[in-house]
Amino acid sequence: MAVKKSKAIVIGHYPLGETDRIVIFLTRDFGKIRAVAKGAKKIKSKFCGRLELLTYGELIYYEKAGKELHNVNSYDIIESFQILREDLLKMAYCSYISELTQNAISDGESDPDTFDLILNIMALMIRSDDPEIITRIFEIRLLKRLGLKPKLESCIVCSNEVNETNPKFSIQSGGVVCNRCSNLGHNGIIISRGSLEMMKKMQDIDIALIQRLKLSDLNKQEIKKILSSFISFHTEIKNLRSLSFLESIESEYRR
Repeated sequence: MAVKKSKAIVIGHYPLGETDRIVIFLTRDFGKIRAVAKGAKKIKSKFCGRLELLTYGELIYYEKAGKELHNVNSYDIIESFQILREDLLKMAYCSYISELTQNAISDGESDPDTFDLILNIMALMIRSDDPEIITRIFEIRLLKRLGLKPKLESCIVCSNEVNETNPKFSIQSGGVVCNRCSNLGHNGIIISRGSLEMMKKMQDIDIALIQRLKLSDLNKQEIKKILSSFISFHTEIKNLRSLSFLESIESEYRR
């Protein structure tokens, strides 16, 4: 067995037998891997408190060639992001982000840009008073990393500039459509000009400036609907358990 070492983020885990745990890591050097942390559920385990969701650390593991499951040797915490686990709403969003990442990224494909994106998003979550905006930014930038970047600058059908006050966004085609193309049968969801401009900024704005973005309730509703439908249509990611949990927590906070 080869010994591998990499910075890693815990993006999921589930029990294996009475004492062990299977942990899903996103590593900076080797992409997504699954590894068994033996004895992790024991009170005196060396892994106790180290394998919580979205913990960032230094991972050493034994790679089993040709196998889906490897073995964790050690995991030393660099940043626990404990403050996020103390905020139920933020943790609900973080759980969704981690499950979305699990399902979006294939095993063993190195993707340091997505790794760095998640670290930046977690840091923003700590500082932000609006985790929903941070989550929408993660979704739209993850789509870009997957080669599914929505086309927002011009009509997805004819490539002409879209000047309408309330343009349409075609989920199937993957971008905005002008009125002319919409009338020719390329239907879409109506989106306000303000929401469209916000989506453009969310795709490209510098991470350091993200907290300056302010979205109205209408912007949030429209962008959430579009990105949710877009992800469902263009990927095989559906029925995430964390999304149901997030929606229940959101409803509690809205009361």
